[in-house]
Amino acid sequence: ILLISLIRVGQAQAVFIPVLSVKPNSPQIFRGETVTLACRITRLSGPYYWYEDHYYSHSSAESYYTIKVGQSHKYRCFGFITRRSTPWSNEVTLSVIERPKAVLTLQPDGQIFSGQEVTFTCEIRGHADTEWTYNWYKDGDQIFYTVENSKHSFTPAESLTKYTCSGRRRNDSQTSETSNTVTLTVSEKPKPTVRVNPQSSVYTGDRVTLNCNLLSNGWTFLWYKDRVQVAEDTDTLHDTVSNAGETVYQCKARRGNYDSELSDTVTVTVRVLPKPVVSINPDEQVYRGETVTLRCDIQDEEDSDWIYSWNKDGSGVSSEQEYRISSAETSHAGKYTCRGKERRGSHSSHTSDAVTLTVSGFTYNTVIVFVAVGLSLAFLNIILLLIVRWWHKSNKDDDAGPSDVIYTELEFKPQKKAQKDQVKASVESETVYSQLKQNT
Repeated sequence: ILLISLIRVGQAQAVFIPVLSVKPNSPQIFRGETVTLACRITRLSGPYYWYEDHYYSHSSAESYYTIKVGQSHKYRCFGFITRRSTPWSNEVTLSVIERPKAVLTLQPDGQIFSGQEVTFTCEIRGHADTEWTYNWYKDGDQIFYTVENSKHSFTPAESLTKYTCSGRRRNDSQTSETSNTVTLTVSEKPKPTVRVNPQSSVYTGDRVTLNCNLLSNGWTFLWYKDRVQVAEDTDTLHDTVSNAGETVYQCKARRGNYDSELSDTVTVTVRVLPKPVVSINPDEQVYRGETVTLRCDIQDEEDSDWIYSWNKDGSGVSSEQEYRISSAETSHAGKYTCRGKERRGSHSSHTSDAVTLTVSGFTYNTVIVFVAVGLSLAFLNIILLLIVRWWHKSNKDDDAGPSDVIYTELEFKPQKKAQKDQVKASVESETVYSQLKQNT
């Protein structure tokens, strides 16, 4: 009988042992998290007594005790049944850790433009092995609740909006601290600008350098020449122009899958490198002592300021536009060429065609004397010929020969009787010419 009684007492005591549980049931509780301790004792309606680290903490008629944890503690509970206390409950240890803070990042980083897609990422750092769901907020209002994706992508339609996020542990619903605030500023679609160097005097064969500029980071660039794409991934384009005329350049910027506006067009006018023309005065053939002027002219559409250089048979002789020889010598004879170099640029013209200067061994004054003497002699010869002819004619008139013809005037008078052998004559007074020969 005694044995049976002891067994019943032991069973009764076992029934009244308190069972302490905690919710949320997690090995780690975030600091500041609210937890609920539940003390379950069969057939006990209260009161319940709670101890923290072996010190009395709280008593209540309810079987649960809600606290906001700040540090790690050990908890137990017990109660009274018919004025007899129950045994201590099992011990529950609350391990408190710092509540993690969500970190919100934005891609692309920096300035955001109209029509550009952005991606927010909510990250709970230091808890990579924990499964989280995420809450998203815009201007303080929740827009997504407990979504599994830590990324949120969209195309913003408004500017100056504020975004935050937080995480919630999937297994016990504990939440992280709210993230930092990211203010989304949306700007107008960007438009790059193009600079070209050199800015003027571009000739065939020149290399032009163009820069595409946009005042933000993270862009790659695309280049267009006469509306056709010619390069990408560089903000600088180097192009050697080979054809004369106008060439149109543009660029645009790209970041991810977002393109900027096309830049304004930049027109580069390419001209053929000019070739000088040499003129010579008075002529290419001169005499010693004459003054000779050679002039170098460059026909240029932009009226560039040129520095000139003259070469004679390959050697430099002058740096003026006009090369003047005040008294020509035979040593000045040769082939002359000229070319020009831009005073404010780096271009040189083509070399002119060669002009050959010939210098005679006679001086100009000698030639003049020879000409004067020649003319004088010719004049004297003409005078002498005229005198001789006059003298010869005079002699012929004084000494007429038998064969000379002499003319004389004869007057015939009419007679009353005509004779047979007489020459008939007119009754009128007439002059008749007859050929007479004088015999000597």
